[in-house]
Amino acid sequence: MKKFTSVNKLRTKKITTKNNFTRSKAIALFTIAKNGKKLKKQTFGFTLVNLLIALSISGILASSGIPAIFQSIYYIRASASYDELFTLIQFTRLQAVNYHSPVLLCPTIDNINCINDWSQRLMIFVDTNDDKTNDASEELLRIKTKLNKDESIKWNAAGSRRYLRFKADGSTGNQNGRLSYCLNKGSTLYAKQIIMTMAGRARRGSDESAIEKCNA
Repeated sequence: MKKFTSVNKLRTKKITTKNNFTRSKAIALFTIAKNGKKLKKQTFGFTLVNLLIALSISGILASSGIPAIFQSIYYIRASASYDELFTLIQFTRLQAVNYHSPVLLCPTIDNINCINDWSQRLMIFVDTNDDKTNDASEELLRIKTKLNKDESIKWNAAGSRRYLRFKADGSTGNQNGRLSYCLNKGSTLYAKQIIMTMAGRARRGSDESAIEKCNA
């Protein structure tokens, strides 16, 4: 009788242990499934409404921001070209004083003769015999490449418009006028201007005057 009771107790203990293991396993599986659903919800992508809102905001930013960016780029480009032209003028004047001889800045297509089209490449040379031509015996100091198709330079001068000439004393003799740089981008004109005096000094003109000369 006692032996039968021990066997029953052992069997009851095994059943209890098995039930506890089964219950623990069920709880663990339920927890994993619950966490999996949460993870799935957390990694869910945009809804259609979210996507439409994002596209609308992107469109507004693009339509308002991109034109302003291009305007800034064109303005910087015009300012850089103005600075380059101003530097060429100062360099030409300095070389005239250094060489004690006339030095010319002018547009050319053959690096010999000066022409009226300031959109072509520019050359600076020492005009020893003062004939306004770059002869083989004269020194060519610098060449600047021609402008792009959307750019132009207009030289409105009292003297010749084929060149800007500096004498050995740094003056221009009887030349004075305005060099206007023009950048045409569609319906917008970006313009800068340099005012030349007979004393050979260069200074910045107003953008309004530059625009007027570019449109003339």
